[in-house]
Amino acid sequence: MNRLWRLLLDRRKLALALLLLAGAAKAQEVACKAVLAGTRALVDATIHGLLDRELLRIVKLGVAGRLTVETTVTRRRQLWFGHVVAATRRDLPLTWSEERGAFELDGRALPDPEHFALERIPLPLGEADDARAYEVEVVTRLVVVTRGSLGRVADLLEGESDSPLTRTVLGAIANDLTRSASGTCRLQPRR
Repeated sequence: MNRLWRLLLDRRKLALALLLLAGAAKAQEVACKAVLAGTRALVDATIHGLLDRELLRIVKLGVAGRLTVETTVTRRRQLWFGHVVAATRRDLPLTWSEERGAFELDGRALPDPEHFALERIPLPLGEADDARAYEVEVVTRLVVVTRGSLGRVADLLEGESDSPLTRTVLGAIANDLTRSASGTCRLQPRR
């Protein structure tokens, strides 16, 4: 407890601790850029730090992963909640290709699994007046091992995976092997 007070009272140590925590929190992020093209929003997203070594090793061993990408365009309103104008969801398989010697996301090779760009995401807006009135959110979730697949492994090892305790433990392990990241950006007019 004494160390905590020392940290809180010393501004330099507190600033360093907060910077380290902020760096750890930014380890998994989605950077996005969205432009207005007619009545469509074209979203380019880059994912940073979502795939760590543990998950990549599991995929390399032959367990396929699934990256879910949800993209939403919201029209901001003054003094009120935004209105969702368009939304899309894509499920992209993540696998290891022995032939290429590389990870593949939806059949495309990933040269750098730590930082990779998704294919452009088009979203119809219906009507588009001022690009600055819209905001885009990209949410990703990577699942490599599911509770069901862990249950099948537990069946092979133990013979029973239907007890509440086993389901809880398997759910906790599956949640630990799930990674997510999100990012927002404003819709920009096309130049």
